[in-house]
Amino acid sequence: MKKCFLLYTISFILLISFNSAAQDADSVIFMPHGNPILKVFSNFNTSISEGVDDGGFEIRRAYLGYEYFLSSDFEIALKLDIGSPNDASEYSLLRRFAYFKNAYVRYNWKNLSTQFGIVDVYQFKLQEKYWAHRYIWESFMDEFNFGPSADLGWNITYKFADFISADFGLYNGEGYSKLQNDNAFKGGLGVSLFPLKGLIVRLYGDAIKKSYYQTTTSGFVGYKYKDKFVGGVEYNYQFNQRYVEGQDKYGFSLYGSYYVASKWQLFARYDQIYSNVLTGTENPWDLEEDGSAIIGGVEFSPIKQVKIALNYQDWTPYAKNLDGESYIYLNFEYKL
Repeated sequence: MKKCFLLYTISFILLISFNSAAQDADSVIFMPHGNPILKVFSNFNTSISEGVDDGGFEIRRAYLGYEYFLSSDFEIALKLDIGSPNDASEYSLLRRFAYFKNAYVRYNWKNLSTQFGIVDVYQFKLQEKYWAHRYIWESFMDEFNFGPSADLGWNITYKFADFISADFGLYNGEGYSKLQNDNAFKGGLGVSLFPLKGLIVRLYGDAIKKSYYQTTTSGFVGYKYKDKFVGGVEYNYQFNQRYVEGQDKYGFSLYGSYYVASKWQLFARYDQIYSNVLTGTENPWDLEEDGSAIIGGVEFSPIKQVKIALNYQDWTPYAKNLDGESYIYLNFEYKL
């Protein structure tokens, strides 16, 4: 794996050197410039489940950073993610930590784009784009811990034609908040097809080996119709989750948004997540975390930089000894 990474790195450097040397001397002069990054997710929520007295104001995420365009081909970016750690502690939402969510250099040339550093994982960002409400809930693979949405490594995307593109990434596999150095690398490959205007059909897979191989496969179909509708459906399966042999998680997510007016939209989402039954046992190994989720509501965007959503969120566990949870949320996203 290390030899492959070294080979890809050398190829990347040679490609940039060749393309830089081939630049047209008569090209339009580019003026370097930059943009600040500021995005905040906050909400007010209250439980409507019988016998549950829970709710309050929250700030779940704050992104701060800066992106700078060195030339028409090169961009650098640094972004901090200030939020709660993704752990199971009852105090996890009471603490705030700052991590580098992104710290990368990006190179673009014609149909090719590549990044090196702490980069977004393309699969996660694509599904977030069609879900279109990250400030309310994470995308399926992120929400149910199928992998980190950003990681330290390198990725490359190439558009072969109008109807097909491919992307490859090689990462540490630990995520952007756990950057320990070991001998394990995570490789991911995706292929996207665009058979019709507004339609994308995508297959993706990744693998990383520690005690056992943990592999993930995903199928995704997304559709966008003008400025009226956007939505998608995805199915994800992870083998040997947490590097335990035979311990699998799988499920699907269906979501869509419809604009009823220029500043108003209706949105809905339905998820199901399962774990398999291990040999010699009767119940799924992660039954306490298995279940289905429903989200539905209305969003109002008075200006481009502000979103406000009143929505209903419901979680139904599959374990019979656990109670469901129902909440009313008022979510906010504000950004520069």
